[in-house]
Amino acid sequence: MIEVKLPANNGKIETISNKDKKSIVLVGANGSGKTRMSAWVEFNNEKINIHRISAQKSLGMPEATMTSEINKIQESFLYGRNNDNKEWLRSHGKKSYRWGDKPVTHLLDDFSQLMTLLMTESYEKSIEYRNEHKKGNSSFNNETKLERIKKIWEDVIPNKKLKICPGKIEVSIRDDTVSLYNGAGMSDGERAIFYFIGEVLCALENSLIIIDEPENHLHKSILVRLWDAIEAERPDCMFMYITHNLNFATSRVNSQLIWVKNMPEFESWEYELLDSDNDKLDALKLEIMGNRQKVLLIEGKKESSLDKKIYARLFRDYNVIPVDNCNKVIDFTKAYNDLADLNYVEVKGIIDRDRRSDDEIDKLKEDNIFCLEVAEIENLFLLPEVVKVAAEKFCFPRDYEQIMNDVKENVFEFLQKDIDSQSLLFAKQEVNNRIYQVINRKTDGVDDFKNNFSSLSSEINIIEIYNDIKCDIQTIIDDKNYCKALKTINNKGLINASKLPNIFGWKKSYYIDYILNLLDNSDEMISAMKKYVKIDRE
Repeated sequence: MIEVKLPANNGKIETISNKDKKSIVLVGANGSGKTRMSAWVEFNNEKINIHRISAQKSLGMPEATMTSEINKIQESFLYGRNNDNKEWLRSHGKKSYRWGDKPVTHLLDDFSQLMTLLMTESYEKSIEYRNEHKKGNSSFNNETKLERIKKIWEDVIPNKKLKICPGKIEVSIRDDTVSLYNGAGMSDGERAIFYFIGEVLCALENSLIIIDEPENHLHKSILVRLWDAIEAERPDCMFMYITHNLNFATSRVNSQLIWVKNMPEFESWEYELLDSDNDKLDALKLEIMGNRQKVLLIEGKKESSLDKKIYARLFRDYNVIPVDNCNKVIDFTKAYNDLADLNYVEVKGIIDRDRRSDDEIDKLKEDNIFCLEVAEIENLFLLPEVVKVAAEKFCFPRDYEQIMNDVKENVFEFLQKDIDSQSLLFAKQEVNNRIYQVINRKTDGVDDFKNNFSSLSSEINIIEIYNDIKCDIQTIIDDKNYCKALKTINNKGLINASKLPNIFGWKKSYYIDYILNLLDNSDEMISAMKKYVKIDRE
């Protein structure tokens, strides 16, 4: 059994066993002391084998490798040098030779030792294989570590093949076994995959294997698959990961998450062992823990979403995190208010206005959730202040007022044509709100609840609601109230319908990119847009 002792936490010594957990994942903000904690673990658990791979490492793969004596090269690989005093080498020599007396910051350079160990083991097993078959033992098989590496590497990188040659590794495109090149010429990612597999396979039996930044040089699409395969090859070992990749952190099965909060003094840490009862919050909670910045939760599924591009430019002092849709922004931001252990970080949410009433918007503000002053984020690009700055910066020859008059006419024309569908959207929202109010009235029993439900059809006049909303929208059009129109229209085709990009002589995407570029370089554009994007209670 592997039992890992952690440093004292509020006077309590913590231990984690592979009987209960398959791995340990350290997460926390930059500078919180995660790497130093892993080094402490390495040198304060004398009773277990530990093999640590640092984030600072050389991935220079040698073009050719000689074999050596297996025990000596294994010691050099594990401890940095071989020595007759094995106990000293393990307890003290490792710190000097492998880590240069700087176990936290030393550049680990052991690829050559790794390759020598792998080639030596392959050579010895080849002799053993030949001898057994000469004896007539035709069923004998002794798979080498290089063969195991090849199997995993080719599964992760299916378009390439490895060829194990005397003293070297060669690579080819899968369907082209003629055009081979030396393994030293592999990409950083390909060499990192080879290195990680080799390091883990060459660790001693029943080891704790510590990997600092397992995501280094690896594409996120293969990260989880690679480490799942590596763990499967070493069921005897326990793994400790130090990572900034939060999807990877939550992908580890039967893992103990440790939030390293701070290192107030030398070799003293504040940390917390996290449970995983609340699966919904795990990824978000880890994201927040990994940043000392204030956090702004936004709509959007991708880092490349328009929401992220805009909010990251408007609120540079916040870590902007997309969490899919408005309901998740609301749920996560509210849930944060109940997470007392995270209250040193300021977390806010911002969502599209959509069809929310002023009362709904004010209620959301109580939970640090804010709404745009326009219906949806695309409407920001049609704001008069935004258009004015864009025209001035572009030195557009046409008068700004003339541009806006044309845009407004196009927007009102669009709204008039779309008035039925817009009115229906608002009516549906209003009906949903009223249904919610009716069925959530205080009741003394099921009969009261039934009566409330039965009253829905009489209390909610859908046609009347629809007509009232349509009348309000028609008033916006008649009064030429442009700002209210932008608060009302939920339609991602509005920018094109406004014909504003055409006025500049661009496509919609060019116009959006131009505004985003101004947000990078123009304080006037930031000020113009921030008037309608507020994340503070007034």
